Amino acid sequence: MLSLPIPVEKFTSRLLKWYGANKRDLPWREKTDSYKVWVSEIMLQQTQVQTALPYYHRFLETYPTLEALANAEESEVLSTWSGLGYYRRARNLHKAALIVSEEFDGQFPRKYREAIQLPGIGRYTAGAILSIAYGEPLPILDGNVARFFSRYLCIQDEAGTRGASRLWNLLTQLVEEPSVSDHIGDFNQALMEIGSLVCVPQRPRCHICPLKASCTARSAGLQDTLPKRQPQRKVEQFHYTVALLPKGDTYLLTQNWEDTFLQGFWEFPRIRGRPTRQVVSNFRKRHGLKLKVEGQTTAVNHRVTFRKLTFHPLLVTLCSPAPRSKFTWTKPGEKGYPISSYVMKILKSLG
Repeated sequence: MLSLPIPVEKFTSRLLKWYGANKRDLPWREKTDSYKVWVSEIMLQQTQVQTALPYYHRFLETYPTLEALANAEESEVLSTWSGLGYYRRARNLHKAALIVSEEFDGQFPRKYREAIQLPGIGRYTAGAILSIAYGEPLPILDGNVARFFSRYLCIQDEAGTRGASRLWNLLTQLVEEPSVSDHIGDFNQALMEIGSLVCVPQRPRCHICPLKASCTARSAGLQDTLPKRQPQRKVEQFHYTVALLPKGDTYLLTQNWEDTFLQGFWEFPRIRGRPTRQVVSNFRKRHGLKLKVEGQTTAVNHRVTFRKLTFHPLLVTLCSPAPRSKFTWTKPGEKGYPISSYVMKILKSLG
């Protein structure tokens, strides 16, 4: 059973004092609003705060209330989310907003067993939203918090599911303590914040940590080697040849229904592989497009989780009209036509 090296009250007091003096001025902290907290927590999954901030502001300007989000079309939501990546988050957020609007009178549910049933809401996200927005004494465990406790408790021989289970058990006990439960929103955010700002992945800033005196990894000189790294999934390489057909400020785009990671998004017509002598024939077979290649531009790299995608853009012209059932002429990023950030990367590469 894991336990803190100092009394819970002392641990909590030092952590909250540090948080009060050093917390970042973030928009979802200005006023406790379950909808804003919810949006922020979904955006911050797999995304750093500084990257998410401009998207958060744009999203809240477009959908200032849960009802506004629930009433939007999924394609419009994806357009607003474009560039942030991990688009399943946006789809689930929209689906969950519809459920909350219809079943919970437009208010994020206060009960954990109801919140955990919503699309895109897991144990961590439910705990974060309910503790911050409603003061519910629930634990949270994300990457930052796990890293902090792995060092603070000097956990050397556990990783994966078993290590996470023991940390969840510890945190579940901690939130039952009055010194924690009475300040649960700040306590959970303080844990996230200290992991994000102080107990960082590389070269932790122990000299400014309010808990350095009781950190067991620091005492053992292991703060730079913990937590132990897990084997990373091998990166898969994919090449695509892309056809660029401009008309004024619009381009010929088609909707992707095949790739799970880009499903529903609009993009340039493309085929698998690098450009070859058969490229014109391949575009005709794949898309029904009769093209003439005018030139080739610089390849563009894009990363989607464990996939490395390399796009080889070709400047082409049409020899006959494109099939209307499959294509549209539009300005990339136009409302209702969500695009992946790789499309904008290609356009920027054109200069």
